[in-house]
Amino acid sequence: MTIWHEMQDKGLILYGCVLQSGDVQASSFPPEAKKQLSVAKQALAYIFRSVEKSAKSHDEAHLEIGDCLFSGFQLDPNTLLIFLSEHDTNTLQIRQFIDQNKKRFLDV
Repeated sequence: MTIWHEMQDKGLILYGCVLQSGDVQASSFPPEAKKQLSVAKQALAYIFRSVEKSAKSHDEAHLEIGDCLFSGFQLDPNTLLIFLSEHDTNTLQIRQFIDQNKKRFLDV
């Protein structure tokens, strides 16, 4: 079972991807959701670049668009996780799953 399937089975996400240096390394986004991924990738990457300039250590951002929630989690300066979830998903549970599985995400 992949890490994406584990998160889906727990009801944490619909889809997810790992970006390294802005490039998609692994993704569970289906072809019909690629446009959503592109928008989320641009928006969340912009947010984290802006945060870096302010020298604050924020590593999590969420955007609610319609009935969906896009979440971004910065694992390190080059690695960003992006998830698409239901708008009422418990983001604390997502954060806990990431903390418990950080090495797995970095190895994807």
